[in-house]
Order: sequence, then C-alpha cells, then structure tokens
Amino acid sequence: MRTDIEPEESAKEYEKILHQYFKGQENTFDLVLLGMGDDGHTLSLFPGLPIVQEKKAWAKAFWLEAQDMYRITLTAPVTNMASCVVFMATGEGKALTLNSVLYGDPDPDKYPSQLIRPENGQLHWFVDEAAAGALQL
Repeated sequence: MRTDIEPEESAKEYEKILHQYFKGQENTFDLVLLGMGDDGHTLSLFPGLPIVQEKKAWAKAFWLEAQDMYRITLTAPVTNMASCVVFMATGEGKALTLNSVLYGDPDPDKYPSQLIRPENGQLHWFVDEAAAGALQL
C-alpha cells in the first residue's frame, strides 16, 4: 500500500493489484497473520464503523477520528479468501473480548474479529494464558 498518495487512491490501487494477482484463484493469500485489539478489532476494522459492513471491496481507506488519521486496510472479504488465517491474542485485557469473539453471539459490529472466517481455508488462534483466562469452553 502506497503512503505517498491520497489514502483513497492508495486503497483503490492496492485493490487493483490484488485482483490482478489473485485473478482466477480459489484463495488469495497463503497466510494472513492478524492480531486482535482489546475491543475486538482486527486489521483496521474497528467496532461500530461502516468499514465493518464492507462486502465487496478488498481494500479501503477511511478517516479514524479516534486516532485523528487515515487508515488503509484489507477488508474481511479478501481476508476470508486466504488459505490460512492466524490470530494472535495476548494479555489479560483481551480475555473477555476473546471469549465473546469465539463463543458469544455473532455481533461483528461490536466484535469485528468475528468477521474473519476463511471460506476455503483454515483459522487458528494462538493465545497466551492471560488472554485465555475468561474462555468458557
């Protein structure tokens, strides 16, 4: 993703490259490594923002008021076409959110990490004991 041009232009350019590269393939990336924030966000998909509802675009740019900056991100549609997605979550601050993401009712507006479910690939979570502390299996 280019940072020397306007964010919206960068996202469009990057999406075009992705479509050219993955054209005709069942899967996109071989591996996508993600983290999860204390609020359940991943990529730049933050709770309550319109980007969470994106269904078509593979890359988007948007202004994130809370950080007073533009974000350019991959979206759930392209990420869910990956062969393998791995999440890492560490720390006690993620414990309740992790339980909600994995075992709670679906609510991707509140927990965008719930959007990531590879269609033809694998999903793995690597968590430390602190992050797993509230899991109710």
